Amino acid sequence: MIDRPVGDILKGKSSPTLLSVSATAMVTEAVALMDEKGLGSVLVRDASGAMAGIFTERDLMRRVVRQGRDPKTTPMSAVMTPDVRKVSAAEPIVEVLRIMVEHGYRHMLVADGGKPTGVVSIRDLMRWLILPDAPIAHEGKRGEVHERAKDTVETLRQV
Repeated sequence: MIDRPVGDILKGKSSPTLLSVSATAMVTEAVALMDEKGLGSVLVRDASGAMAGIFTERDLMRRVVRQGRDPKTTPMSAVMTPDVRKVSAAEPIVEVLRIMVEHGYRHMLVADGGKPTGVVSIRDLMRWLILPDAPIAHEGKRGEVHERAKDTVETLRQV
């Protein structure tokens, strides 16, 4: 399960579409899109449509709120995280999780053949590892989740 490709997670997401805003968009536009879609991040594209960066809830906290910037007048280019790290859709889930934990990433761009195909969050990975397939019956949920989490931790320790 943990050695399956991260692209499998994208296939199961309710919204695998890449959502983006332009680098000239104001922070309020990005936050409205993130809120509307229930996402913790949005990609940022330059004038030519190329990937310029990513904007996350953490960026909002650190680069907008903490610095006292006005979200109505602050462009994405001023507060996004440039140089987005990406992984191949074929990369094993365990490797993506390792990269995210090691570098403190909460969102990771996934590409297939160099073309961006989606974003996975640390929450997506944990949900997949603990509840990968079918829903668990209410009466057995606690024990089943505990066993899956224990198996995942053991696998990660071996890596």
